[in-house]
Amino acid sequence: MVVGSQCPKIGGLDFLKGDPCELPCPGHVTVIEMWATWCGPCRQMFPHLTDLQRKNKGRGLRVVGVTNEQNNAKLKQFVAEMGYGMDYTVAVDADGELEQKLSGPAGVRGIPHAFVVDGGGVVKYSGHPSDPQFASAIESALQACKPVQVALALISSTRE
Repeated sequence: MVVGSQCPKIGGLDFLKGDPCELPCPGHVTVIEMWATWCGPCRQMFPHLTDLQRKNKGRGLRVVGVTNEQNNAKLKQFVAEMGYGMDYTVAVDADGELEQKLSGPAGVRGIPHAFVVDGGGVVKYSGHPSDPQFASAIESALQACKPVQVALALISSTRE
């Protein structure tokens, strides 16, 4: 898996927080961030990722933190305790698909590790979320992404 290649669809996720979504999220710039409860550097990234999500949600950004830890009760408690300090979608890679399809082929050797995927599903960045190139990749992908438009029927009359 190399930057510039199509991101595989990742299934088998158990969502602990936020709206469940496909990974990558079609029509959105998606940050897939790998983390763990025991990882100090991961915890340091939570406020940064929360800030990115809050500032760019209206522009089509979806931040999804994914862990491969399997103790859902412990994870739910951890995420609840983080509260607004971890204010983005959080999921568990229950079936190991993220490892099999994305992080393994990308040669990921440590966490935190983030992927930026553009609205067309192409990987634009793979690396540490504190690297300046991470923020640049998000901004470039957001500028190129056209938000998904939903057509709504126009109501021309009402019953009263």
